[in-house]
Amino acid sequence: MTRGGPWALSRRLSIGLLAAAGFVMTGCDVRPLYGASASGPAESVAASLATVHVAPIADQPGQTLRGILVQALSPNGRPADPVYTLTVSLRESRQDLGISRDDTATRGNLIVTARSFLTENATDRVVWGDNRRIIASFGILDEQFATIISERSAREGALQQIAQEIRTSMALLFQRGIPEPEEALGTGDDASRSEAAIR
Repeated sequence: MTRGGPWALSRRLSIGLLAAAGFVMTGCDVRPLYGASASGPAESVAASLATVHVAPIADQPGQTLRGILVQALSPNGRPADPVYTLTVSLRESRQDLGISRDDTATRGNLIVTARSFLTENATDRVVWGDNRRIIASFGILDEQFATIISERSAREGALQQIAQEIRTSMALLFQRGIPEPEEALGTGDDASRSEAAIR
């Protein structure tokens, strides 16, 4: 019979399994999102993002989105000699929901769509394309001013989320490395899409 009884045997098996799991985990290649870039060990993803110039975006919501993107991509200041240019077109529409008995809407959806392209300045080559669609919900209140504030807050939330998702998608691009010219680039209908509801 095994010395120490069944409890000792169970304990030895548990220790052995933990040791084996530790051995397997040491073989994993864990790559941080903002670690070394695939294009070169000395260049971090954050440094690559900081080389992106954000082109002007039309209208007031576009200007707001551009300001958020500039701060998100290059928090230490705009690049003096940008390597890439990010171009974003923004569209917005509104849906009235929750119709009450007197045929007035009580809730609304703000649908914000952003289409983005990243161009390599030296070659004028589009290296990345992306579509984002965010649905932000807001309340339609009796007081018009309160409704305006509610809609404005929903819009700002949608723009913040779009900027964050664009930054994350570009960070993954730089981590994996810029595709070669002959590689297919997903843009337009083939670009990555994101849809979320902000409540």
